[in-house]
Amino acid sequence: MSNCSSAVFNTNTNQTVIQTYNATTYKNCSIDDALDSDTFQYQGGENEFGKPITIVVALTKEGPQYYFSGADDGIQCQHGMAFEISVGHGLGLPPSLNQPPPPPYVEPPTTTEEGQTPTTTIVSRSPNSNGVTIGAHLSWMVLMSSLALYPFVERA
Repeated sequence: MSNCSSAVFNTNTNQTVIQTYNATTYKNCSIDDALDSDTFQYQGGENEFGKPITIVVALTKEGPQYYFSGADDGIQCQHGMAFEISVGHGLGLPPSLNQPPPPPYVEPPTTTEEGQTPTTTIVSRSPNSNGVTIGAHLSWMVLMSSLALYPFVERA
């Protein structure tokens, strides 16, 4: 028994991988009478004949699954290019992908008293800051910038 979440087929563009949940479709090596809800056809979609491709099929449904080659109207399937697997309940996502959900969105406050500029905080992280956050209030920076740029006039 193996723990995996997908089936990987290394094939080429002139081959077709058929996935079905229908045992009859599998035994007949044909999708002619298959339903769209239980049989899926995977192919490379390339215009170049015989180009190597990898087809990855996610194993998302528990129970028996059947795979066969749909090439040559099922001839390859009839000669043995077919197999059955049983998919059981998985272990969940690997630790590298199992992250907590983001916090819920909170609307920012929209009201300010008339004549007041809302305070805005600019957060900057430089690559070499070792995680230190530098914050500054924009209204204070604008005030300081205005004073620095204000032309000084000498009065006589």
